[in-house]
Amino acid sequence: MQGKLFGTDGVRGTPGRFPLDQITVQRLAASLLQLLQQRNLPLRLLLAGDTRHSTAELASWFAGAFVALGGEVVWGGVLPTPAVSHLLRRFGGFGAGVVISASHNPAGDNGIKVLGGDGVKLSQEEEAQLEAWLASAPAPFPPFLPPPQPSLAERYLELLLATLPPQGLSGLRVVVDGANGATSEVVERFFSAAGAQVHPIHCTPNGHNINQRCGALHPEVVAAAVRELEADAGVALDGDGDRAILVTHQGRVLNGDDALLLWARSLAGRGLFPTPTVVATVMSNAALEVALGREGVRLVRCSVGDREVWEAMQREGAVLGGEQSGHVICAHYAVTGDGLAHRRPPVGGMPPSAAAPGGAGGSAALPAGAPGRAGEGKAPLARSGGVGGGHPRGQPTSGGRGAAFGALLGHRGLAAHHGGGGRCRASSGHRRAPGPGGPPVPYLSWGWLGSRDSNPDTVVQSHVSCRWTTPQQAKLF
Repeated sequence: MQGKLFGTDGVRGTPGRFPLDQITVQRLAASLLQLLQQRNLPLRLLLAGDTRHSTAELASWFAGAFVALGGEVVWGGVLPTPAVSHLLRRFGGFGAGVVISASHNPAGDNGIKVLGGDGVKLSQEEEAQLEAWLASAPAPFPPFLPPPQPSLAERYLELLLATLPPQGLSGLRVVVDGANGATSEVVERFFSAAGAQVHPIHCTPNGHNINQRCGALHPEVVAAAVRELEADAGVALDGDGDRAILVTHQGRVLNGDDALLLWARSLAGRGLFPTPTVVATVMSNAALEVALGREGVRLVRCSVGDREVWEAMQREGAVLGGEQSGHVICAHYAVTGDGLAHRRPPVGGMPPSAAAPGGAGGSAALPAGAPGRAGEGKAPLARSGGVGGGHPRGQPTSGGRGAAFGALLGHRGLAAHHGGGGRCRASSGHRRAPGPGGPPVPYLSWGWLGSRDSNPDTVVQSHVSCRWTTPQQAKLF
């Protein structure tokens, strides 16, 4: 072997060169099949990939070896990484899943992510076992790729839509940047089916433009589009769709730390936060730790990578974890990050007074700096777009268009319609839980409606009054 095969998130490299040359890819497939045999798991593989020009060839190498050695491959074609995870868990009958993708890397790179039949990425110990078998694994084999199964994308959309009330995004105008990646074919259908007016950008992949000056690595692009189109919100996805960066109607970027604080408050409010613990990586800012601590929530840090986040969540008994880069995992709904599911927490029973960062009990405006500590010589988070900041608590707000902070982003029209100071709006009802025959469960859509103060870069996050509305009036994101 020429070196270590697996990195932080699967195998990455240049197609045609180690570790993504044909012999190594096919030996990895053979090693995976051996692992499934050893554990008496189905020799059936769900295989998918992103939009890179090299994806189909790498997939054909992997599938060719797996099938030649007695396995079965279901080819999903272009699918986001979280779609494969969800489908593995939903359908069962698969021993593993493989995604050909290099996530946020440039188009010239590619990679291989291996998931167990439970939808969870293989542990470091399992990856080490595959590497140990690699040198003795058979290869080469003729490339082979079965016909794609387009119905799998439809099933993924159904699973996503099941997390929302019917037409749950009705009336919202949303700009979505698909990064010319794996979500390009599903983002418009998803948001439209949920009732939103969607303006997709960078959803025309050509094999060479994935992540090219777009997507989650360049949220300023979708922020500019939101301002130009006067949209209500923006979402910037990465190449394989497992993370998202969100943008307010004012063009303010919300990172993963912002999302984790809002998810924590949402889950606590509906009694779905049994262990007051959130897992984040060493990259998260100290402001998140301060904000959570004020609400009696402990922040546990781990190494970078959504697999490391999930494993730490398992150890700590936590139901929520994520990364500042935009991965968010809620154990009630998934075992990996999903950029489309990230658009808003499934809220219910949410205390309206805790509806946004910097509100009642919100975070302090700490400087952005090195992970886990205040930085020196950096702009305050109130101006840099991180967790915290905003209008001082208890001070009156000025008039203006208003910023809607729902579970991540809300409908600005609610604030504009009522004018003046900010307020929290919420709606309750029932929706059916994900999964076949799931019982109706209560939900609560809520939004933090504030107004701009004299600083155009500051989103007002003050302590305001609340009142209830109907599900139709609170169109939240």
